Amino acid sequence: MELGSSFYDQVGNKSEVTCWWYEHNKQMWLITRKSGHREYYAQEAQFESWTKIDLKSLLCAHFYDPEPNQRGRGWAFHARLEREVKSNFATMKTAKSEIHRNPGVRGPFTKRTIKSAIWPPTDKEKIIPLARKFEKGILKNFKF
Repeated sequence: MELGSSFYDQVGNKSEVTCWWYEHNKQMWLITRKSGHREYYAQEAQFESWTKIDLKSLLCAHFYDPEPNQRGRGWAFHARLEREVKSNFATMKTAKSEIHRNPGVRGPFTKRTIKSAIWPPTDKEKIIPLARKFEKGILKNFKF
């Protein structure tokens, strides 16, 4: 399945992360946002396109990994992210957001110039692998 270009691919989706987990079948991280959008990430390096604030909110969101002994790839990245947040991202690169002033546009109540925060889009996967195909004739044995 190929995702088309959308507003979120160009500007970035900064709605709150509700939960995230590691899918062992696809070997990808799946991020679910409050707006309902889902994003897939195949490598840990793709999370370097997030800002520090977004990574901190990701860590606060619910993490799920079905690996019972907490030794899989998902748990390893979760532990690394905890270490990076505690050390204020000493060894991990992060994206930087910029603040732009809009001259000539003033707030209705404060009468001050309005500022806009702009950040780069995240480096999410554009092509997501589908689930494995079923064998031919598998529905013949299916019972309710």
